[in-house]
Amino acid sequence: MSEPGCEAGPHPLAPIFQPRSVAVVGASTDHRKRGNRVLVALREGGYAGSVYPVNPRGGVLRGHRVHTSIESLPEAPDLALVCRPAEAVPEVVAECGRRGIAGAVVLAVGFGESGEEGERLARATLEEARRFGVRIVGPNTSGILNAHTGLNLIGWSKPAPGRMALLVQSGNIALEIANTLCAGGGEGISICVGLGNRLDVGFAECLDYLAHDPATEAILVHAEGLGDARKFIRVAARVSRRKPVVAILGGRSREGRKAAISHTGSLGGSHELLRTGLEQAGVTLIDRTDEIVPVLTALAGRPNGGRGGNDGSGGRAPDDAPGVLVLTDGGGQATLAADLLSELGVPQASLLESTRLALRRELGPAAAVGNPVDVAGAADTDPEAFARTVRVLAEDPGVGVLLVIGLFGGYSLRFSSELADAEDRAARVMVETAGRSRLPVVVHSTYARNDTPPLRTFAGAGVPVVESLEVAVRAAAELWRRGEALARPPWQPLDAAMAGGRRSRPRPSHGGAVRSERRILTEPEAADLLSGFGLVFPRRVVCRSAGELPSALAELGCPVVLKAVSAHLPHKTEAGAVVTDIGSPAEAERAFKRIVADAGAHLARRPPTSERKLSDRPEIEEVLVARMLASPVAELLIGVRRDEEVGPVLTLGAGGRRAEALGDVVHRLLPLEEEDLRAMIRSLRVSRVLKGYRGGPAADETAIIRAAQGLAASLAAREDLLEAEINPLFALPDRAVAADALVVLRSE
Repeated sequence: MSEPGCEAGPHPLAPIFQPRSVAVVGASTDHRKRGNRVLVALREGGYAGSVYPVNPRGGVLRGHRVHTSIESLPEAPDLALVCRPAEAVPEVVAECGRRGIAGAVVLAVGFGESGEEGERLARATLEEARRFGVRIVGPNTSGILNAHTGLNLIGWSKPAPGRMALLVQSGNIALEIANTLCAGGGEGISICVGLGNRLDVGFAECLDYLAHDPATEAILVHAEGLGDARKFIRVAARVSRRKPVVAILGGRSREGRKAAISHTGSLGGSHELLRTGLEQAGVTLIDRTDEIVPVLTALAGRPNGGRGGNDGSGGRAPDDAPGVLVLTDGGGQATLAADLLSELGVPQASLLESTRLALRRELGPAAAVGNPVDVAGAADTDPEAFARTVRVLAEDPGVGVLLVIGLFGGYSLRFSSELADAEDRAARVMVETAGRSRLPVVVHSTYARNDTPPLRTFAGAGVPVVESLEVAVRAAAELWRRGEALARPPWQPLDAAMAGGRRSRPRPSHGGAVRSERRILTEPEAADLLSGFGLVFPRRVVCRSAGELPSALAELGCPVVLKAVSAHLPHKTEAGAVVTDIGSPAEAERAFKRIVADAGAHLARRPPTSERKLSDRPEIEEVLVARMLASPVAELLIGVRRDEEVGPVLTLGAGGRRAEALGDVVHRLLPLEEEDLRAMIRSLRVSRVLKGYRGGPAADETAIIRAAQGLAASLAAREDLLEAEINPLFALPDRAVAADALVVLRSE
């Protein structure tokens, strides 16, 4: 099935966001109720469509004839605003469906958030909606708004039409943002929709609609839960190439995530994976409400982000790649800005020598002409020094984003009113220069709250003016990141890519696991499976008795490691099921007996699970003998799994027994290019060791990447594979060897 909006013809949600007529079901004479206030809001907003109040009492309300029932309406409206209590909603939706109404915005609370009775009402409402083909926004919604058509079913007072769309779960969050956007000279709103409980219409569908809305230039998403996260990520990856999408996530997806069998599962919570997927999809993630409007404004003003893109190395760009240039009139704030940019992983621009010489000629010997560029008090008497400086900087290809910090916009207030005209001229030249050279600009000003002409000039040109230095730096950083993201090839999550033509093979499963109805493969079974995808394992032999050990040692050579073979011991070390550095048959026999006793006792103490019933024999009957590996440069963990919320995920990090304690891991949704994997490796703390620490050898990075690619290929090729993990992966100077493997199959 194609995504909403991809097919020809009107968007499925067009009747909701662009209705030709609206019924207000539950219209009221009480001016305090939404069923009354919305009639005022529609009139004040200039809504040109027909409005049909519905109330059994009939009469006239706010100049509209009140109809006594939905059935009696003179036409089938596109949309109904349902202002009725929860218990009445299922029947109201059915009446809407029988009348041919396409959509309903349900305000009532008391559904899924209110216990068993609420859940029953939610099921009944959805059943009626699906039976008649009515699309539901809500329930528990703040309403919807299309400021350009006057459709105001929220009841805000005269919201200013603009280019920002709000796709939110919280009415209070929407109101806070709207108040800022619609304040004098603000950006204004195109569409606002409160999704509430998301009984039917969800975030992904609305995001797709906003991508096609010509009045919307940037989109804010506020969510406490996205519902179908995979679908949203898939849609966001497409939409974000066309329009900036900014998201602020509240809460966590789930508390008490199911206990994961692998380290990979326990190292990646669902909220963290959701953030990772959204970032890969090109969504700008922020965490503070005071960042929302400045970041939205910056991205809407320059939807292509910073100039020039970069080399895709995630903030470790070479010195000549485009970065952020700080232009200031004073050193203290510039130092803080440099620190903040570094903490955000955003490179600072490196200027050409010709640029430095030109700046020196313009600003004189007292100025700093590196990065930051400090006009060193020149603007105290001549604000146009900023304009001349920007003209020079705009010609340097290394300047991807310009961040102006300090007093600009307030020189006439700080020093002399006679500077007002010069400061305004400077602002106009800066705006004109930035527009001509396609240079994104963010202005931090101590005087941001003052409505001075220079600051109005910036605001009118879509240049964000921010009082907080931290927020201004964040806006500049997100402009740079967007430019970087758009410079990379488009990305889609693995399930969507496979749907485009790469089909997985039928569900083959390892024979041993099938015969015993196990989900977890033993280590030898896992190694056999993963070897077929290019993973390298040590030479190994499985022994069923101590008598088989001498021949195994003769075949492998010493030293060796012995491990228990059991699908019930995914992590063997804590069970005493691993003995290393064995150098003789006698040592091997003692180790065999110890493993059988200790691991068997460990299993006997464990409570029954879905994998091991109380009646199962816990004895260890086989032991794996493997050749000991040389000491690695580092031990790593690589894992893949099908996350039920976001889809296929690859995890890479520091491995070994302390993997979870170290927490040095990074997650990415599949698929990944080789450069993505290199960036993952370089983002780890252990990468310093991998490069060769204090004269030690460096690891073979390409071999690590090949191991990760092999695991990813196993997940794509095997429909029956739920997760696979190598821990540890021995990263050696000339290869990468899997010292242990875990594979978990899907349950039927």
